[in-house]
Amino acid sequence: MDRATKEARVDYLREALSSAESVILTGVSGLTVAEVSDLRGKLHEAGVNYKVVKNTLAKLAIRDGDMNVIADDFKGPTAIAWSDDPVAPAKILKNFQKDLEKFEIKAGFNAGNRLDLDQIKALADLPSLDELRSQLLGTIEGVTGKLLAQVNAPASNLVGVLQAKIDKDKEAA
Repeated sequence: MDRATKEARVDYLREALSSAESVILTGVSGLTVAEVSDLRGKLHEAGVNYKVVKNTLAKLAIRDGDMNVIADDFKGPTAIAWSDDPVAPAKILKNFQKDLEKFEIKAGFNAGNRLDLDQIKALADLPSLDELRSQLLGTIEGVTGKLLAQVNAPASNLVGVLQAKIDKDKEAA
């Protein structure tokens, strides 16, 4: 690979990783082409980028930033999964590792911190942004419904009392 190509790849990685919310390093040693293709498909569906990288180029790309804390984890054949969604890469990679034990999750980076395997698994157990939004809407709708029932209760009770009075007056007449 010539120098210009290397510089272009370093620039691409630097640009791509600088805007990522979540970055996870994985090992690709021992995986078949079909297994890697399957993983790429699952990641792509969730909007997660995945690229096998040369360790020296990846280290150059993260050298001057906060992500430098994961530089020592670039050992052996390595691939990087990154996304704007802080939870999506961790969820997909954790599920893929559950199905394929030889798949290795090396380390991660999120919110300025290096993540180990246990922290990545904990991150994967968090609800996604869409799940959080739906939970919030459900909570808001539940509170609104209860508030509306409380506001309408006195009027409903008053209607019941008036109807009982009308029925009593009809019986007396």
